[in-house]
Parts: sequence; structure tokens; C-alpha cells
Amino acid sequence: MKYFFLTVLLFISVIAYSQDCSKELLREKPGKFKAGQQGSIANVSAADLAKEKLVIAAIHKMVTANYKPTGCEISYSTVFGKSAVAGQGWVADPYHYAMYVLRYLCDGSSKDKSKYYVDVSTPTTVNITANVIYALNNLYAANIPADDFRGYLKLKIMPVKKEGYYFMGEEKVDYNSPIYEYRWLITYNDTLPFSYLTRKEYLLIQKKRLENDVKDNPGEKSYLEKYFKNINDYLTKPETELSKSAICNWNEEQRFEKFVEEGTKGSFIAVKPNLDYYHKKSPKSSPQFFTVVYKVSKGDAVFEVNIEAIKKAVDFAMLKNMLGK
Repeated sequence: MKYFFLTVLLFISVIAYSQDCSKELLREKPGKFKAGQQGSIANVSAADLAKEKLVIAAIHKMVTANYKPTGCEISYSTVFGKSAVAGQGWVADPYHYAMYVLRYLCDGSSKDKSKYYVDVSTPTTVNITANVIYALNNLYAANIPADDFRGYLKLKIMPVKKEGYYFMGEEKVDYNSPIYEYRWLITYNDTLPFSYLTRKEYLLIQKKRLENDVKDNPGEKSYLEKYFKNINDYLTKPETELSKSAICNWNEEQRFEKFVEEGTKGSFIAVKPNLDYYHKKSPKSSPQFFTVVYKVSKGDAVFEVNIEAIKKAVDFAMLKNMLGK
């Protein structure tokens, strides 16, 4: 009788092994985490690097303890350090942890119809970064370099307090595909690591840029005169108007026409680093704010199920508790 059961089990195993690959079965296949290609390490001290690696290890443990991949492999990587010319007066190092959702896919090129492979690229990712906001420009825990051609940084949307943290908006990042990003900012209490440029500050910067243009190209003076006039006319407005946040059209930088409302197509919000935000006595390795960015290609079950599970695993309260430590 035991030989009969053994034969039945072997028969079932052979059938299971020889089944054709299907997307439905692969969606339910238990996944795993796998260390991917690691990023650069630059301009960070050995002592700070060791501490930053401990922060990243804690984040990785938080995720892996509360989330099990399904139908995919999670490739994860890290980046430490900074460009020497990206900022001045660094208060904290930028570093980040990234996850890439790589689906299991049937291998149609194999004669063995049960074969599958791990996808080599993905539009669905999660990034958890310390001390840097990757946006239209990167905002670091440092002053903008004195020779920066613009003199300010750009955000697409003002953060809104939501569920105790700052939500930095939903954005469709690919017009031809259903790929969306969701950005969160985790900070000390209700403070921000940047401040908004006032309209007056913005106009004075643009006026200076125009003056430099005329100095370099005197023949453009007559053409640029109308933009000087626009700026000078606006600078005569009441302080209540000039103290408002500068929300501008992208294609009107240095050619000022008007300010616009937040959310206007092609607009940005001018900001600058706020070094008063930081705990200056903390080492550069301390996370002083985190950004969490979920990017997902909608319409694919594997991507959507795993991103939702990762969201539940990423504990914002735990990240906030790590700030300044």
C-alpha cells in the first residue's frame, strides 16, 4: 500500500512540474528579497558611513519583517554620499534605500513550457531616502552653491499634512503609460527642511539674472527691457502681495510675465533649503528627514498587490522615531 501512495505522489509531482507556465500561477508564487547592484559611496566619512549603513539595515529589517513578496523578486540597493559640488555647508549626508519589484514571467522562448524567469527591469519601485528630496531639483541638507545658475530649487506641489505626515502629491509620471508616483515627507513635528521663496525674493533673483544677461550680451538690452519693466512694476506692489509664495511658470523663468496659482499646468513653486530646520549638533549620519516615494504601474496585479503590501510594511511612525538619532 505504501508503494501505491508513493507512486501517486510521484505522479502528482510530475504533473505539477510539467504544467505549462501561467501568469495566474506565477502571481501566487512566493517571492524573495535579493541584493541587487549597489550604488555609489562618495564623500562620506568612514564613521558616518558605518552609522548610515545601520539606518539602512533597520529600514530593510522593518520591510522584510512585515512583507513577503508574491509573484516577484524584490531587488534592493543602496546609495551613500554626495556630490562635492551639489551643496555648501552640509549639515547631513544624503543616502537611500531602493526596492525594485521584478515580476516572475513565463519564458515563451523555452521549449520547456514550465519555465519562467525574473524580469530584468521594472516601472514599480519604492525609494526611502534620508536627508534629500529628489524633485525637479534635488533638495539637500546644504545651502545652494553660490555659483548655482538658478539660485533656488523647484517643487511641483506644496506638501499637505495628512495622517500626521506630509503628503507631497500624486503624479502621473509617464503620459503614455499608467505609471504614478506618490510622495511622502517625514519630518520633525510640523516643520519643513525648506522654505518658500517670496515673490519679492524671486523677482530680485530674476532681475539679477537679467542684468547679467545684458552684461554678457549688450545687444539684448532692448529685447529684455519689457521683462525689466514687468519686474519693476511688480516690485511696487504692497508688501502683502510681495510676501506671498512665488509660484511661477516654467517657461517664464528669467522672462517674467506673471505669477500663477498652484497646480497651473507647467508651474513650479520656488523654494530654498532651510538649514534652521536641522539639529546642528547631530552627526552628518543622522537621518533628519525621510522621503518615501512609491512608484507603480497600475493595471498589473503583481505590481499593485506588492506595492500595497509594501505600503503596509513601511512604518512611518518608526521612521519618524529614527530622526535625529
